[in-house]
Amino acid sequence: MPVPASQAWTVATYVLKQKLKGRKRYPLVLMLEPLYRCNLACAGCGKIQYPGHILKRELTPEECFRAVEECGVPTVAIPGGEPLMHPRIDEIAAGLVARRKYLYICTNALLLKSKLHLFKPSKYLTFSVHMDGQKEHHDFSVCKEGGYEIALDAIREAVARGFRVTTNTTLFDGVDSKSVRTFFTEMMDAGVEGMMISPGYSYDKAPDQRHFTGRERNKSMFRRILSNRDPRWQFNMSPLFLEFLMGKRDLSCTPWGMPSYSIFGWQKPCYLLQDGYAGSFEELLDSTTWENYGYESGNPKCANCMLHSGYEASAVDYTFSFKGVLATVKAMLFSRYPDAEALREAGQETPASPLVQLDGIAPASTLQGAEYSGESGISEAAEAAFDYRGDVTITLVSGDVVEGYVFDRQRIGGLAASKLRVLARSGEKMSIPYSSVARIHFTGRDMADGRSWEAWVRKYAERKAAGEKNIELAPEAIE
Repeated sequence: MPVPASQAWTVATYVLKQKLKGRKRYPLVLMLEPLYRCNLACAGCGKIQYPGHILKRELTPEECFRAVEECGVPTVAIPGGEPLMHPRIDEIAAGLVARRKYLYICTNALLLKSKLHLFKPSKYLTFSVHMDGQKEHHDFSVCKEGGYEIALDAIREAVARGFRVTTNTTLFDGVDSKSVRTFFTEMMDAGVEGMMISPGYSYDKAPDQRHFTGRERNKSMFRRILSNRDPRWQFNMSPLFLEFLMGKRDLSCTPWGMPSYSIFGWQKPCYLLQDGYAGSFEELLDSTTWENYGYESGNPKCANCMLHSGYEASAVDYTFSFKGVLATVKAMLFSRYPDAEALREAGQETPASPLVQLDGIAPASTLQGAEYSGESGISEAAEAAFDYRGDVTITLVSGDVVEGYVFDRQRIGGLAASKLRVLARSGEKMSIPYSSVARIHFTGRDMADGRSWEAWVRKYAERKAAGEKNIELAPEAIE
């Protein structure tokens, strides 16, 4: 079994209690983001694309504990950024373990081996190591040669010291299913207790946009990968969610099942789709228009999403129904999924293309230097500023000036009731009525404009062709 019996029992009793209370919307896993800083600049991720003063901010252990207690989940995942860069990550982990929360620290493992002494092995603590496939694919996707060996060495060391270790793999379009299947076996040989997999989500701030996969292509990809399964493979996921990925089962998105909390607050509506923030978990549940999200809603941003943060909680919820129990037992007992057609399709695959390509680079922004004023201009600028990954300068009617990052806009009726929420460079969180704003000037560079990525990819290709080794894109190289 890929998880301890005590963890399975804790989750089961928690879900049953929610159902007995008649709760339709309840959280299962808190995605706790104590910082956005990272020591990698991966092609499929836009998390580090914030101004410097945002990347320097972090949640305190006390803020983390309050968020966990507020939503009452049995399980906490700490992604990032890179959690091991947080100077008090050991305090956060120890506090959550003391509260008997099952904690998954999601890490690229570059720092793991040197940080292991800060932690104690516990059934409540798991290191979830991000591994994107075999060596060549992993190193290119994280934009660091040698990253695979460092992570694999750290996995083996953590396992040898008695820690629980899992892996987390994001699969993009063009992946070689045979390579992925070999990778699964490599991870089992390394001693991990289970693996998590998910398709790449079309996150609009990610530098590489070409390799995100459509919904039907996702199903075909996962059917080739997960059919004819090696019995040694253990997945730290609901077996019904894996069937969903393979196209064998329909599930509805339940984004409230894995809520996200960060320096900005409770993110609406889910971990990767940013549409504002709530000040409390209760406000998140009550103020989010949930019917506007998920595949069934027709929202184009959700059209191709099959991510675990939207659908695995759905699978777990369904498990605790009469039909769901039977389906789960069947999936556990008959987990090989023999499929001759999938085997044949895998044999006909063409070689996978590189993950990062120049024509997949996100287009450069044209907003820097723009300025808006007047009632209609401020309203338009507020929407643009919310989507902008750079600082703006806000001149108030009073003549005061605020420089900072717009992380939310609250449209409530007319202009007078609407507000901008700003994290000022001074560190203060501010709520500014639209009616108090005279002018918005886009003064800071948009960190998601793709220019640094394009320059790096060109340089990478040249150095790779010349036979150079140990090439990497360091986050600090991005302005």
